[in-house]
Amino acid sequence: MVGRRRAAVLGKPIAHSLSPVIHTAGYAAAGLTGWSYTRIECAAAELPDLVAGLGPEWAGLSVTMPGKEAALAVAAQASPVAAAVGAANTLVRRPDGSWYADNTDVAGMVQVLTDAVAAQAS
Repeated sequence: MVGRRRAAVLGKPIAHSLSPVIHTAGYAAAGLTGWSYTRIECAAAELPDLVAGLGPEWAGLSVTMPGKEAALAVAAQASPVAAAVGAANTLVRRPDGSWYADNTDVAGMVQVLTDAVAAQAS
């Protein structure tokens, strides 16, 4: 197991992302020392080579536009949700070094719509 763990958000543009602030605070709250989270500017066409070049210290990636379809394509396996929508916003490194793709956008949108319908019904 690698001692230092890294993760990042990928996208283009990405400088505006607050993900590093949020994840760094989460790591601290969870006591995850040795973890870091950063931004990487990456277009969809660049994503496969970037992901292929990451070392074993890389645990996961958050993917925003325009790389969500490319993220799904680089994964060795995908969740049923990511496969169904044809896009992934999360890549998780598996013990064998391959990547697992998921899409958390769908669950988030379902929750927002469910809450909106419930609020209108009240």
